[in-house]
Amino acid sequence: MNNHQHGAGNRQGAVRGQHRKGEGGYCVCPECGYSVNHQPGIPCKSVVCPDCNISLHRSETPGNKTVTEPIASQPAIPVMNQRKILYPKVIAEKCTACGICIDICPTKTIVLENNKAFVEIDNCRNCKMCMRVCPENAFILE
Repeated sequence: MNNHQHGAGNRQGAVRGQHRKGEGGYCVCPECGYSVNHQPGIPCKSVVCPDCNISLHRSETPGNKTVTEPIASQPAIPVMNQRKILYPKVIAEKCTACGICIDICPTKTIVLENNKAFVEIDNCRNCKMCMRVCPENAFILE
């Protein structure tokens, strides 16, 4: 007979390198070692180190600056503050197709389409020279 007992036995914790969802552990700053007890339901990455202003990471061991206040008393901030990059865009109604913007563009990103200037943003360096030289103020940032 086989001595293996499937489904039985004492399971000790999570697989190495993984955390059991919501149980124990610490939220630790990878820069300075600031740490707080992990609170179930609050991702460590949503908590920011008050000294370094970066997101904390989950750890089974505390950092060298452990604080006892609960995470819930700290404001949660978004992990990624994504900023949209705005590029020059031509307002077709204002463009007179004078070509000044085309001549000044260092990457030759501005072309004429239907007798109006058009910015191809794939190669645009976002220098905004076109905006500075346009006599009709036909450019906006979008």
